[in-house]
Amino acid sequence: MRARLLPEMMRLQDERMKQVAIGVSILVVLTVVVTGLLMGWRLLPGLLGEWVGTMIGILTTPFFMEASFAILGLVTVISLNHWHQRKDGDDFVYLEQVTGPELPKGLPEQAKWAVYREKPLAGEDPSLLAQAEGAFAIGDYPAAGEWIGAMSHHELKQPTTLRLRLDLAKATGRDDLARQLENELRQLP
Repeated sequence: MRARLLPEMMRLQDERMKQVAIGVSILVVLTVVVTGLLMGWRLLPGLLGEWVGTMIGILTTPFFMEASFAILGLVTVISLNHWHQRKDGDDFVYLEQVTGPELPKGLPEQAKWAVYREKPLAGEDPSLLAQAEGAFAIGDYPAAGEWIGAMSHHELKQPTTLRLRLDLAKATGRDDLARQLENELRQLP
């Protein structure tokens, strides 16, 4: 178990280091830009120097300084979130959940739901034949017999149904029924 947890812990540690590095780099860039503007605006020529000096004077007054840093922080967070959404895609997912009285009692919680990024296809009700074939394929012969028993007389005489009935009769050891079904299959056109 420890061997399974170690890669997961290393991945989480790498993600945290990446987050800290991004946060520190943002703060360093802001510190360099603000300090550079405070110290170097006098070196800018002409109208640009005057405008930057006026803006720095306004932004460093007690009320405007806090508001400007709050707006700058908000713009930074929104920009990072926008970049993250474009990189990783939308967080919108579809959740399918199994409920109802037919739900098995011992079914684990994680088996009761599934998450899909793409919209799942619309569900369909399988035919009695498809359900019987599925039950036969997994070796649930009593369930396969129940599905076959629920079919109409016309459905029971179809070639695919006759072949399934023949296979089921052979699998359950009903040799007399298997011979009868083989005869019916031979008589089909």
